[in-house]
Amino acid sequence: MKTKITTILSVMALSLGLWSCSDSWEPATDKSGSVALAGMEVEVDNAEKVVSRAGVDKNDFLVKIYDDKDLLVGSWVYGTMPEIVTLKVGDYRVDVMSHEIKKSEWDAPYFVGSKTFSVADSKITEIGTVVCKFSSLKVSVRFDEQLRKVLGDDVTVTVRANDSGALVFTPDETRSGYFEVVKGSTTLTLAFAGTVKGNYEEIINAYTDVEPGQHRIVTYSLKGPGGDVPDESGTVDPGDGVDIDVSYTDENLNGNVNDEDENLDAGDRPGHEDDSDDPNPPTPPTPGEGKIDITSDALSFDEPNGLDKGDQAIVNIAAEKGISHVVVEISTDNDEFRAAVSDLLPLSFDLAEPGDQKEAFESLGFPTGADVIGETSIVFDIRQFVPLLEAYSGTHNFKLTVTDSDNNTLSKTLTFKS
Repeated sequence: MKTKITTILSVMALSLGLWSCSDSWEPATDKSGSVALAGMEVEVDNAEKVVSRAGVDKNDFLVKIYDDKDLLVGSWVYGTMPEIVTLKVGDYRVDVMSHEIKKSEWDAPYFVGSKTFSVADSKITEIGTVVCKFSSLKVSVRFDEQLRKVLGDDVTVTVRANDSGALVFTPDETRSGYFEVVKGSTTLTLAFAGTVKGNYEEIINAYTDVEPGQHRIVTYSLKGPGGDVPDESGTVDPGDGVDIDVSYTDENLNGNVNDEDENLDAGDRPGHEDDSDDPNPPTPPTPGEGKIDITSDALSFDEPNGLDKGDQAIVNIAAEKGISHVVVEISTDNDEFRAAVSDLLPLSFDLAEPGDQKEAFESLGFPTGADVIGETSIVFDIRQFVPLLEAYSGTHNFKLTVTDSDNNTLSKTLTFKS
């Protein structure tokens, strides 16, 4: 009996304490209101600029409602969603999207729009109109007719964006590719590989200013020596060689258009530049007596470098006895980056003995062969390579091992974090 009385008194004391502790205490409420989904309209902005075929089917769009804690409280397909739903009193956001976006996909433009609203007790809320805008990156790859006539069957252009999205275009591909634009990753890379007029070509282009809502049209065309376009047969004189021009039109599907040319002629192709056009060309260092030096004015060999130093990514290599080998070893913790590099270059290579990778290295601006062997100083300019890292998050290492003619060696590692 005593135990029962003690328990009752304890409960009473606790109850009194709860009432007296706080004047602001309020009991939980189940107050709710209604949201008229039937009256919500969805508009797709500039759809005709993005999709060439007959319009966009909004009935398949996804509708998701989130509360003020960003928790999903309801999800439907626009064409079959209920006319009215009941929600607790509070603030909400509705997201309307064309589909669940993927890192990369063919012919699947991503449209998305949002709107906030509030639910009041016993009231009916009208959301109104939600405007969905094109929010992925559209990429089209084209080949002019002159170039098509001299392309081998093995030609591909691998397009990569964000941290893992990739699509492979062939000259016969007529579809456009669509890529998710990831915050902090604004680099688009295109890798042309294949036979052109009997010669194997590899060309890498990197663009670092992509944004949601853009349509980037990249065109590969053929030019003969001296910049002349080949005749109508698509041929040039044997032995003259061929050069590929890369140009792009960048259309912001809100109306802005920007045309750029990247003419990769023999004099303009990375690795063949005329330094007289550069007001501040990099100057090779003077080596100390009997020493091997690997230095950089902007990059650190002691701690990871940020990609913001990409435009200063120059390594100076010097060997008083003359350089015999420069071995570059690439390692990374990002499997996608490792695969991307392996598709284009070996993960370990010697600039002094490039073999059949000579053109690929020179397309990136690397010195090779006779421009390395016996030289007492060279510049290893990786300014064109660093922007490629933006598409791949992680830690990327570039180990340089320099050997001189007396078989002395020095190794240093550059690390970039993206």
